Amino acid sequence: MKVLVGAWFTLPRLGTPSFSALMKQGVKYDKALGFKMDAETDIGAAVRTLRSALGEDIELSLRCVICGKDACVGCSYSGFCDRSKVSPICLCAEHSTGPDAFDVYQKTLAATFVS
Repeated sequence: MKVLVGAWFTLPRLGTPSFSALMKQGVKYDKALGFKMDAETDIGAAVRTLRSALGEDIELSLRCVICGKDACVGCSYSGFCDRSKVSPICLCAEHSTGPDAFDVYQKTLAATFVS
């Protein structure tokens, strides 16, 4: 199962022990939207809980701070990046290249921290 950190995702019914564990680990839940892992989530523990409850591997992916799309697709670091431990402030392949990439990145981060 692929989980985009910072985005809502759905899960099958997990049962009370697994659901309770996810809530304690900081996973957000909304009845209409589903579940979400964010900066407040103990991502390592949540991944272990999901892996155990679902019986399948969990692949984490990070969002591009500029466009919100999956930043891991086409990333040259994806082979050795531990997405449960790195900053979620990543860039997708489209926004990580080009002469003005760093300026756009800085402006987006500044706007994020101000609001």
